[in-house]
Amino acid sequence: MASYSVKKNVGLLSLCQGLSNVSVTIVISVSALAGYMLAENKGLATLPHALMWTTTMATSPLAAMLFRRVGRRYGFIAGGLIGICGALIAAYGTNAGQFWVFTFGIMLMGAFNSFAMFYRFAAAEAADAAFRAKAIALVIGGGVVAPFVGGAVANHTYDLFPINFVGTFLVLTAVPVLLILTVLFVEFPRRAVASASAAAARSLMEIARDSRFVVAVLAGTLSWAAMVMVMTATPISMKLCGLQFRPDVTDVIQWHVFAMYAPSFFSGWLISRFGVHNVMLAGLAAILASVAVGVAGTAVAHFWIMNVLIGVGWNFLFVGATDLLSACHTPAERDKVQGVNDFIVFGGTALASFAGGYVMDAFSPDAVAGWDVVNYLNIPAVILVAAAVLWGRTLRRAALAD
Repeated sequence: MASYSVKKNVGLLSLCQGLSNVSVTIVISVSALAGYMLAENKGLATLPHALMWTTTMATSPLAAMLFRRVGRRYGFIAGGLIGICGALIAAYGTNAGQFWVFTFGIMLMGAFNSFAMFYRFAAAEAADAAFRAKAIALVIGGGVVAPFVGGAVANHTYDLFPINFVGTFLVLTAVPVLLILTVLFVEFPRRAVASASAAAARSLMEIARDSRFVVAVLAGTLSWAAMVMVMTATPISMKLCGLQFRPDVTDVIQWHVFAMYAPSFFSGWLISRFGVHNVMLAGLAAILASVAVGVAGTAVAHFWIMNVLIGVGWNFLFVGATDLLSACHTPAERDKVQGVNDFIVFGGTALASFAGGYVMDAFSPDAVAGWDVVNYLNIPAVILVAAAVLWGRTLRRAALAD
């Protein structure tokens, strides 16, 4: 049974995750449309969003190194300060009509996001093995506030100033400030801030032969890549199909993000009850179902149901992948394994984000054809990850039988 202090810390980390996800939700909701407004070449509209994930990828190992040197608390504070700078620069670039300045600001938001991704690992470190999956899920579930707060901010601030979206990014600066204040109250476990133990650490090549690592990386990459490619293309596709930013686009994004995080309140229990591999297979089934709905039509209802399904699929895969990853390394190996995992996961996410915008532009003005291709691209990735998950489940059952 988890102690009160562990539950308190998980609750605070969940709030931190929620605040960071508010920032991500706002950026995802408006960055493609702001880029479309600022870029002369409309094919670059999603480039800022793609570069945000590229920066998340590139700074993940650096964030892991900083956490090892200064501990979780000061690492998270540093990430919050980067987020404040990114929001201010994005606001300035938007106001000045400078696409590349705006892009740089969004890239800094990606660096802020790379630090925020470590809240789930901090939760795993705060819990014992029996409570780990639930702790991870509960912290990830903190993002359930993001669609409502982030959606409300996007709705009420995008036309606050004469130039759209300037107000959105100015208001966004307050979110990392609140996050920093919350981090100050977290009591990080000693083992989460201590230097690596004296135990010999395996090489990355040796760790990479562990099926849990392979499945975790593949599932984490697909969960983010599939979700972000669709989420990037959704606002553009909806706009090209004649739907409105407010309320159509903001409502779809809001409920998509809700569907990403709400299952966290039971996905940890599902993992404990049915096993991590089976829950991940259910997530893959949800993504396949989202493809079927996505290609069935372009009414608001199609976008809404499709985005909800892929959000649920993301949750089952990402919570499961984090649980597997946390089980496959020792404390001495923690930082490099987490850094490499997020480097790979968000590298794939960056490519998927750019692909979503590129496909929509390549098929323009046929928005339906472009949207269908975005959906179909998820099918081969789902097949690959399903094979990996089934392989991992077979090895796990064989190990338990010995």
